[in-house]
Amino acid sequence: MGLPFLGVGLSYRWDLNPHLARGNPGVDWLEVTPEHFLPLTPDSERRLELLAKRYPLVGHSLELSVGSDGVDAPGYRDGLKRIRHVTKSVWHGDHLCFTRVGNLPLRALTPVPLTEEAVATCVRNVKAARADLDVPFVVENIAYLFHTPLNTLDEAEFLRRVVEGADCGLLLDLHNLYCNAVNHGFDPYAFLDRLPLDRVVQVHLAGGITMEGLRLDSHSAPSPEEVWRLLEYVAPRSPVRGVNFEMDSGFPPFARLVEELARARAILQRCGASAA
Repeated sequence: MGLPFLGVGLSYRWDLNPHLARGNPGVDWLEVTPEHFLPLTPDSERRLELLAKRYPLVGHSLELSVGSDGVDAPGYRDGLKRIRHVTKSVWHGDHLCFTRVGNLPLRALTPVPLTEEAVATCVRNVKAARADLDVPFVVENIAYLFHTPLNTLDEAEFLRRVVEGADCGLLLDLHNLYCNAVNHGFDPYAFLDRLPLDRVVQVHLAGGITMEGLRLDSHSAPSPEEVWRLLEYVAPRSPVRGVNFEMDSGFPPFARLVEELARARAILQRCGASAA
């Protein structure tokens, strides 16, 4: 895709704004969730413009529902286009899932049945979203708690077929992968070996909790050591352009987040990742 190397960054949250609004030398770039700014008002547009002056920005939406034939909420895609124009996002991502059934919003990242028909649907929708937004596109693997009996493919094969069929990038969420490996009892490294790692553009780091025997992607803790080991494995095997840490609650002192980024930066540097 010829995308620039961004380095290490954070998913923007309002709780972090006091540390980010004026720029921060420990943070190279920001991932912005458009839904947090929609509907776009003069105030939210000014906030985005200020962030865009300080950092390279990448869009990461929640409601494109690339796994379904549902209809967007009225004005949703126009809002994404306006935000894309303001932020000048380097690339844009969304989740390989569905969030709508027809006109009904589910308000959840729901796993797609892993079938040939679903591959075709996702490929078609990713291509359409990329064309609409006029920006390189990446799809993210999600954490899921159940397998549908409709599945005829496994997740690694499904991801590969969608990414290659749509000719898009992969946003590899390592904590999602870790959650799935724990909850469903598979080897995450064997899973990685079956992915098209040459298409990894972005990597998500995150932390979560274990509750009633399940690992949950709650974005409420630092990354566990297992996730760091996965990054050590992926980084030298992929042309990753950006690594970012996601957190939605339970924020530690900001300096602790910067330490997470420094650790990721050191891993990328050891692997020779750079702007080249």
